[in-house]
Amino acid sequence: MNNQSFKMSLLKGYQIEKFYKQKPPKDNSLTTLKEIQQLSRIPSNEKFAKDKDDITKSFESITKKNGLPFPKDLVNKIQQESAKHISKIKNHFNRPRPWALSKKFDVDLKAIKMDSMKTPSYPSGHSVQGVLVGNVLAKMYPQHASEFKNEGLDISKSRRVAKAHYKSDSDLGEKIGNDMFDYIKNKV
Repeated sequence: MNNQSFKMSLLKGYQIEKFYKQKPPKDNSLTTLKEIQQLSRIPSNEKFAKDKDDITKSFESITKKNGLPFPKDLVNKIQQESAKHISKIKNHFNRPRPWALSKKFDVDLKAIKMDSMKTPSYPSGHSVQGVLVGNVLAKMYPQHASEFKNEGLDISKSRRVAKAHYKSDSDLGEKIGNDMFDYIKNKV
């Protein structure tokens, strides 16, 4: 990607509204209860959850390990631009975090508290950005594609380990991340 490309918006014209029809399960539904119960059975791993919370650092460690230059400006731009769309859809649905609803279902959900858990739950922004950045880096470094894509999925998974997101949050987040990559793949 050349310097001129950094000045243009990668996601200009992207329509997050196309995902508005993919509603989360209702707060008081059996599906939500099952998702909370599923989360309660995931073993806690605070180190994994907190390590994957910093998306930039997660991918930078892979490039460093493999002796590859890390495109920090590009990764930051992708995260900044995608965050606007993520906020829009999160605020549209305004789904409570799992730990908030678990009390209503009388399920003891021991969430790992992090500053990144202050927005609405649906969809998972970390899932969006993990998959999106993972795909971009996989395109840049095809010989390490599986490592970058797996890191994106680990970032998504870490949000359930932290009890920060329901499985449906992660699923839609991953779907949006792939869709955003399809939208920008010819620009990067």
